[in-house]
Amino acid sequence: MIETIKKAVQEKLKDHPNRLVHVMGVYETSTKLAKIYGLDVEKVGIAALYHDYAKYDTIEEQIKYLDLATIKAYAETPVIYHGFAAAESLEHHFKIHDEEILNAIKYHVWGRIGMSDVEKVVFISDSCEPSRKFYEAKVICKLAEKNLDLAVEAAMKASIDYLIEKEIVPSQEQMEIYTYYVEVNRGKTR
Repeated sequence: MIETIKKAVQEKLKDHPNRLVHVMGVYETSTKLAKIYGLDVEKVGIAALYHDYAKYDTIEEQIKYLDLATIKAYAETPVIYHGFAAAESLEHHFKIHDEEILNAIKYHVWGRIGMSDVEKVVFISDSCEPSRKFYEAKVICKLAEKNLDLAVEAAMKASIDYLIEKEIVPSQEQMEIYTYYVEVNRGKTR
């Protein structure tokens, strides 16, 4: 199954070589972390490969896969749509109904409260795979090998800081999720 999905992703992203490098980096990083934490490598690998499947689809193409509640919930931040659309595409085309896989794809952009370890690994890997060249990426990867929650918090902070630097206001949901992980990590050694 994983090879079939890999081929589908490679075909879909063939005109976006940098994105394909990113996706394969997320796959490599995710499967490495899955092994460290004793997670199902295939589940993590599928989610990692498919997380940006709908990235270059138009908003109109993406919303074909979305329910009205999701469209309304993220109307102000449609960057989120591609994760939800990719998850629905995977479920539809490959008949994969595993909630951890689907949630890891849906919530890879800024996470969610109460992520499973599979979701955390894909979320973290999206921030720190080898083609990510910003300084925090290396820090996030090192943290990820020791503590997933600390790495999640660091990845969220890096994302929020980036948005602020670009003069984009992070969404209320994104800030609530970040605050949740700050609280989860209170007192933990970095």
